[in-house]
Amino acid sequence: MKVNEWFSNGSDYNAGVLLYASLKGHSPNLVRLFLRKESPSNFEKLKYELGKFREKGTISKPLIVKNEKKSQYNIDIKIDGSERKPLTNNKKTSFYFYRLNELHTDLHAISIKQRNDFQKAISLKLKLNELHPSEEGAALSLCIEIEDLFDAIETTQKVLKHYVDHKVVLNIAPRNYSSLTAAQLIQSRNNKRISVSKCKKKVESFEKDLGQNLSKSETTKQAIALEKAKSKLLEHELDLQQLNELINTPKND
Repeated sequence: MKVNEWFSNGSDYNAGVLLYASLKGHSPNLVRLFLRKESPSNFEKLKYELGKFREKGTISKPLIVKNEKKSQYNIDIKIDGSERKPLTNNKKTSFYFYRLNELHTDLHAISIKQRNDFQKAISLKLKLNELHPSEEGAALSLCIEIEDLFDAIETTQKVLKHYVDHKVVLNIAPRNYSSLTAAQLIQSRNNKRISVSKCKKKVESFEKDLGQNLSKSETTKQAIALEKAKSKLLEHELDLQQLNELINTPKND
């Protein structure tokens, strides 16, 4: 389905979420928001975002929606006090699924898993939609699983983008946590979260230093240190992702 067809064929919310998620240049954070809850405000936001991808040549007049309430479709949306403007065609998009021929063969497995995780998140969202309002426990479990899947998708995206930008494959060999008890896994996750936090602060520090008036040699040194810190941060985030999956995935006894 094309975006123009979605607008002219009833604008079904779930179909719109799937359509938006399939578009190159979509925001993973917005997909997560749309999957979390169907609401009037999210529906208006979905229409606004999909409106950026409409084929201009086939639209002669703005879409007029008759409603008792004032339409929010054509207004600027403010997030955190700042005005959100539509993306222009000449601006590089922030997220999309990389093709396998863009990646090193060592990264194909996690790239395929990333796509599978996304499809699973969509499936869980559809299951969530079918639950009765009284099934709060099941709904919470599904929401947590969807959140974990999108965390994994975003972490994988960072690893893939690192390769595309720098042609360097990070050390992505998974660690063996199979011998750890449930309590040890949770403790390992807590320790890993601390490591992630420390690495983020180190990255921020290097980025701040690069903004100063440094000599050419110092700038080069700081840039190298920054890339190493970013690589280490991604490795810690991958470990944290693996621990989350082990902790949140029920074992079949």
